[in-house]
Parts: sequence; C-alpha cells; structure tokens
Amino acid sequence: MKFDYDLFVIGGGSGGVRAARVAATEAGARVGLAEEDRYGGTCVIRGCVPKKLMVFAE
Repeated sequence: MKFDYDLFVIGGGSGGVRAARVAATEAGARVGLAEEDRYGGTCVIRGCVPKKLMVFAE
C-alpha cells in the first residue's frame, strides 16, 4: 500500500481538523489525518461547545 500525502496531520482535534481542511481546500493538498478517538477533540465533543448549548437552553 502506497501513501502519498502533501500533509499528514497527527491529531483530529479542532486545530488538526481545521489545518487539514484548509490545506485541502485552499491549497489543493492531498491530506491524511490520524486520530485515535473521535474527530473534533474534547472541546467540540464533550467540553466547551456542549456546555454553551446547555447555557443558552436555560
């Protein structure tokens, strides 16, 4: 199996996902991304964003 990337991002948190997206869409790069858990990171999945939704729902 051959792997050919212009950029390989380690970590699929909010910063890693954004870096991969920007490189792929704006620069046309072939991007690979490695994440051991779910994409988005703690803040997006379990931290800040869900907390803010609950605050606004009150």
